[in-house]
Amino acid sequence: MLKKIFLAAAGLFAISSQGVENIKPAEANRLLDANKAVLIDVREMAELKESGIAKPAAWLPKSEIDGKSDIYKGLVKNFDKKTPLIFYCRSGKRAAAAAAHFEGLGFKALVLGSLADWKAAGLPVVPFEERK
Repeated sequence: MLKKIFLAAAGLFAISSQGVENIKPAEANRLLDANKAVLIDVREMAELKESGIAKPAAWLPKSEIDGKSDIYKGLVKNFDKKTPLIFYCRSGKRAAAAAAHFEGLGFKALVLGSLADWKAAGLPVVPFEERK
């Protein structure tokens, strides 16, 4: 608890409207570079085609989370709950909802906010079609 208070005071984390911690893009990138977190884009296909995706991000649309798709079920069943999941979307609202959902399942979840926040920090975005 003391660590959370210190990190919040340092401005690295804040609490989202859904009660999940927010994380700044630079701190998220540091965790991703160290393979200590997974970045997840919860936007829909049309949004990804329009604006690209953060280079290190996995894609799990909010609609698949809501519909409990096979991809969603595989993540819930097989993913290490100790590895933080960092969510983002267009504005942060769906990311906060997805993070709260996964926290409710016992995962460590954080909210990055939006792709615009990632871009504003000078972090890489790639066209969705080019991802392998």
